[in-house]
Amino acid sequence: MSAATPTLQRSFGFYGPTYRPPFTKKQCSRFDSESDFGVDTCGFMPATSANSSWTRVILVITAAFCLAAMTCACRRGSQNANANGPSSTNESDAEQSKRAARSLVDKGKELSDPDHNQDEQAVQAFQEAIRLQPDLAEAHLRLGMAYAALDKKAEAETSYKKAIELYKKVIQTDAKDADAFFNLGQAHSFLHQDEEAAKSYRQATRLRPDDEEAFYQLGRAETKLAHYPEATAAFQKALDLDPDDSRAVEALDNAREGVNRIKEGKKHAEDMLKKQQENANANGNSNSNSRSRPSPKPSIRRF
Repeated sequence: MSAATPTLQRSFGFYGPTYRPPFTKKQCSRFDSESDFGVDTCGFMPATSANSSWTRVILVITAAFCLAAMTCACRRGSQNANANGPSSTNESDAEQSKRAARSLVDKGKELSDPDHNQDEQAVQAFQEAIRLQPDLAEAHLRLGMAYAALDKKAEAETSYKKAIELYKKVIQTDAKDADAFFNLGQAHSFLHQDEEAAKSYRQATRLRPDDEEAFYQLGRAETKLAHYPEATAAFQKALDLDPDDSRAVEALDNAREGVNRIKEGKKHAEDMLKKQQENANANGNSNSNSRSRPSPKPSIRRF
């Protein structure tokens, strides 16, 4: 067999040995992959193209899924941001309103102080505080006090009643709020509801045993109820906490006088009862003696 005659070379295919003619280097060099990448693609080009096509399809599908997932995540994040954004803004606005209302109450207290005596301006400050925070109990209480200073009794009474309503809600939420109990006592006292005022002040002193003002106000409420022994004890406690409180000194003297009046009144009542019993016994003996005497015989008159 001459050298010019091509020979069949044996190779193994999928179904067994097959024979294919040999390719020359010139024939194989037409594939760029051979020279550039060192991959023998001679005779296998159709399978490689198919694999590459499937790879591209898989990559495209994977990219599509990733893009869809990223889109959904972005939309969800945007929805959450939109949902949380207004809520956070609302909470921030509410906190700002509370701080502003609190500041206005402090300003109103300063204006209504006897050193300033600007009750009209104080009323405006308290009204603005209520506009910003309608459920601020102290604003209603202070507004009532400012109205009272201006001799606006009806407006003051309305404000006190609203303050009582709101303070009751406060202590239902927090039964250990000493300030709420004290201010509740103030509102009751301004409406001459002395029994309720005394209860509120008494609870304030239990929650805050070192509150001199609470003991003083409790003593005043007890005095109005003519509970002089209780008032004396409250004023004495106030003086123990603040010996320089001249109000408590005078009030304690008045309460002690009340105690003495009660004692004298009881003694007088006991003496009167005793005297009445003695008189009743004396009258009973007199009537008994009268019945025991013989009745005189009637005289016969002669003509």
